[in-house]
Amino acid sequence: MYDRAKTRRQRWVALLMALSLWPAAASAQREAPTDSAMPATLLEAWLAWQAQEQEPLDWAYSFALRTRDASVLEPLRAELLGELASLGDTLRLMGHEPGARHLQAWHHAVQGLPAEAARSPERLDLPWLAASLRRNVPVGNLIHLGTCEPPPWVEVWGANGVSRLPWQPGMTTAGAIAQLPANGYRTLDRATLISPLGETTTLGVASWNRESLPLAPGARLVLLLPEHDMGGTLEGSLVNRLLVRFLATRLPGDVCTLWPTR
Repeated sequence: MYDRAKTRRQRWVALLMALSLWPAAASAQREAPTDSAMPATLLEAWLAWQAQEQEPLDWAYSFALRTRDASVLEPLRAELLGELASLGDTLRLMGHEPGARHLQAWHHAVQGLPAEAARSPERLDLPWLAASLRRNVPVGNLIHLGTCEPPPWVEVWGANGVSRLPWQPGMTTAGAIAQLPANGYRTLDRATLISPLGETTTLGVASWNRESLPLAPGARLVLLLPEHDMGGTLEGSLVNRLLVRFLATRLPGDVCTLWPTR
């Protein structure tokens, strides 16, 4: 039993080492594997897909969607839309028109994002799974796996709606915020960065707590409702949390290929 397990592990390691020697992936339109026989695990599926490609997949833009996560996507989106509409209506009745327009812009943007074009908000790429085989996932627990071309943008969700800024080498969160109109960041406390891998990091963006992190192509930066304003209310805090949760399930690009598992 031990020898068979050891041999199987060595075979996986050899395959993964061979893949790691290939050059970085280029941006090109891809098609999912055409073989109708779906492998048993996600790691095996990644290897099968990679074996069919002439160029290696970009693991920083590869993902999967768990069945358990897919089941909550539409309810999550509906709850977010409801909270945005409710808080926006309250602000409008209170005469806080700028805040109402802010939430209306987010509401409109979320409406344009279909719930089903999604990923699980976690790393499920091949290098991550290979680093610990305990992380491997049965394909039967997935809706799809997929990969995207690295996009030419970073996306900022702020007071003026949603902006896509051209990505540049060395781009940072502070640099992206500085490109926005002054009324879009003057009163900010914090922001949450969502990486192309689905990981989230909250950082300070005010003068007294300012931090700056690198931005990868396809990253999303949510300028959270300030704690001294709407974000300090129960409703505003909920909007902040729901928006980050939902955006962490979005695909990390516009040109993507999905491989359904069923």
